[in-house]
Amino acid sequence: MRQTHLVTFLGICSFALLGAPGALAKESPQQEDFGPLLNWESRATAESQGKIVEVDGKRQQIRYGWGGFARVSGNFEDWPTHSYSNTALYPAPGKAETPKGITGDPAKGHEIFVSRKKGPCTACHVVQDPNAWPLGNVGPDLRIIGDRGSTDEVLYQMIYDPRVAFGIDSPMPPFGLSGLLTDEEIAHLVAFLQTQKAEEPGIVPKVSDDMNWDPNTRAVVKPDYGNPLDPVDNPGLSQTEEIAVPLWSKVGPKGESCETCHGKIGEADDLRPLGFIESMVGFGATYPKWVEKYGRMMSIEDLLAVHSPETSGIEMPAQSKENLTMSVLVRMQSNGMKYALDTEHPAVKAAIERGRELFHRPVGKRHASCAGCHTSPRGGANKFLGGRYLANVEEGLINHPYWRTSQQRLYDIRTRFQWCMTPLGTNYLPGDSPEYADLETFITSRQLGNEVVVPRQSH
Repeated sequence: MRQTHLVTFLGICSFALLGAPGALAKESPQQEDFGPLLNWESRATAESQGKIVEVDGKRQQIRYGWGGFARVSGNFEDWPTHSYSNTALYPAPGKAETPKGITGDPAKGHEIFVSRKKGPCTACHVVQDPNAWPLGNVGPDLRIIGDRGSTDEVLYQMIYDPRVAFGIDSPMPPFGLSGLLTDEEIAHLVAFLQTQKAEEPGIVPKVSDDMNWDPNTRAVVKPDYGNPLDPVDNPGLSQTEEIAVPLWSKVGPKGESCETCHGKIGEADDLRPLGFIESMVGFGATYPKWVEKYGRMMSIEDLLAVHSPETSGIEMPAQSKENLTMSVLVRMQSNGMKYALDTEHPAVKAAIERGRELFHRPVGKRHASCAGCHTSPRGGANKFLGGRYLANVEEGLINHPYWRTSQQRLYDIRTRFQWCMTPLGTNYLPGDSPEYADLETFITSRQLGNEVVVPRQSH
């Protein structure tokens, strides 16, 4: 059984004892008095805040009611998150004791290997099953693992807790230690893996003539959505025109509007198809930014959530349509300009280091980190996770909000963070949390020189 280890946040560097990548030294900003970062009152929508409530005697997190969020009803508050007040520490790497009296069944192991309700193991590994789809290649090819001479005990340990062999930052979850798989299920998987052998010594079998089946030969197809700044091609622009453009000139309860201070929306051009706002040119390229008034890093979305009600009296909660579309309108005034994060500012430097630690911090029941998917060569970047090609943090991930075609809605990067956390067995943080602002700051710092293009499109 798993045990929950409690630590105060200021002792979170105990991860260093386990060799966590990016773990911070004592002099790091991670050890400072966080003040507002620990006591931030969220201005996000109710679903974005992800509060824990009790329903029918069970505690659960309130999540968005659509897409993958709606398919997860569990509560994972006993597992580590990105929160700066996090108290759950993942169990240390554990050696497995191969269970006695269990005989592995290869057929049952095969069922578990391809089951979407389990790993699915096929998201990371290739095996000899032409009907398995989609296969990924984040992990090693297992088509002839049965010829490698690994004992059942070794294979059992690799599934139970691979961190014993590969270190704390192993991208493969400790399936046994976390309870994601039972002892019997692991035994069946081991039996199946031992059947994966070559017909000719050392020759990896082809299995399928379809190059798409094998992630090692699969072409990386990037959908062509046309011109992302064409309102006909990009629904995100149409939504912004419908919501944010009239909201810009709307006078709120305090007698002010965005237009009052920042000027009217002028003529459209190729980079700003919804209109030119002179005072906002370059504004979006400088964010995230340290805002002294609030004592934290803030994205434009964070700022809108507090600035709009303070000045005009118009509520604009983070992750709301009003907030996201207004962010598009403001950010697109910087289209074509390069991101200009103030990396020399001491507070920004500290935020980058905090964000770096968060990026490498394994969280959730699956003990996964952002780095495990979005770095190279140790991580999964530029490889397939199932049918999804994983982007590299060094190659441009930050243009947002964007129109996500698979969900038919505008996304900002904070919603994307929350989306990733859900299948990892992790309770997500509010979209406007200081932690996510620091994480966004780190990611932006890795992409200076990239041009702003808002809103782009993604599948």
